[in-house]
Amino acid sequence: AQGKLKCHNFEYMANQPMPSSHVSSVGIHITMKPRLLLFCLLSASCGRSLASSEVEAWDVAATIYSDSFCMERYTDLLLMQDTCYSSGTYSNSSVAFKVHIVGYGYKGQDWIVDFQEFSDNCITPLSSTSSLVVGDCVGLMGRFRSTLSVKFRSDKCNEEEQSCSNMAAGQQLFYAEADCQGEEMTELTRYVPLQGECLMMRDGGSQSFVMSTSDNKTTIARTDYPGNTACSTLVETVEYTIREQCYSLFSSQTPMSFKWVVHQAASTVNGSPWTRTSRAVLAAVFLISSARWLMPA
Repeated sequence: AQGKLKCHNFEYMANQPMPSSHVSSVGIHITMKPRLLLFCLLSASCGRSLASSEVEAWDVAATIYSDSFCMERYTDLLLMQDTCYSSGTYSNSSVAFKVHIVGYGYKGQDWIVDFQEFSDNCITPLSSTSSLVVGDCVGLMGRFRSTLSVKFRSDKCNEEEQSCSNMAAGQQLFYAEADCQGEEMTELTRYVPLQGECLMMRDGGSQSFVMSTSDNKTTIARTDYPGNTACSTLVETVEYTIREQCYSLFSSQTPMSFKWVVHQAASTVNGSPWTRTSRAVLAAVFLISSARWLMPA
């Protein structure tokens, strides 16, 4: 059973109806004592889900052109590696595509991105893998060409030294025991981009995930497009709201539970810059106005 789940990337959340009372989340309220709040301000951990942890990865930025010489810009894409994207907007022959970085520019060599198209949810290849050189004008899908670049996604990324990715990513974690306890089943872990990209589902459908933050709560809006491979708004859609909580799954086999976590750059809180200076100023104001709380009892 576990092997079968892995084969399908375990898209329980993506393919099963969710009762209205069975909703997940990735944001929380923060209630803490003054000393702990001050530590939070100084350590830059406020404003992010306490369940989240740092995830470092390389993303692929693709500038799409509609001409043969990469002169007429069509759109820009920011792609997560090994994620199954819908190709419906760009190709009449394929259904999906994915990218994977295989060359990391070691000792001055080229960065290389493997690109492949599929006839389904990235199970059946439609063509052989194309190894594309970062920076070159290369053929991509259908009539479109592209120039690729790589962006580092990390809390430690420094824009002055490298190109940083601002992609927000959702992580679905599965556990061997109920209540998200016990061993984390890392082989089932799933990542999805949260900017509304069109992703492929099983059974000929597609879906998108969009993150939003309000009142220190982060939620994910998931929209399914049953029977449509291009996230078309012309078809009837199914929408879910994902919040932070642990979900029960199976009672007699693993995984028994799962949850979602959101990963964002630490330098951004609710879409606004959260610099070291602003943290220090806020911490100083807090110290002055609340000194009595910080004195020993």
